[in-house]
Amino acid sequence: MVEENSCITLFKSLGVPTRMEIYIYLQDRGEVTVGELVEKIKLTQPTISYHLGEMKNENILKSRKKGKEAFYSINTSCPYHDGECVFKNISFSEISHADH
Repeated sequence: MVEENSCITLFKSLGVPTRMEIYIYLQDRGEVTVGELVEKIKLTQPTISYHLGEMKNENILKSRKKGKEAFYSINTSCPYHDGECVFKNISFSEISHADH
């Protein structure tokens, strides 16, 4: 039951529209920089960084640094047990495009 509750917190985190937009963009693009997200989502760098930090704390995202640049991508490993994350098998971009 702990794993299910943990997955619920991941879904709750993506319930924030900006985070879902970030997640969909990362699903479509793979690894991106903070600057790319700022340009695409049209929010300030501190706001984007805040959401990225929250998503990284929830283990939805992973990051790496190259010089001064930070690159973010979706964490496909489950943060709560050994195996793939349930999000790996869900295409939110297909859901999002179907709604419009």
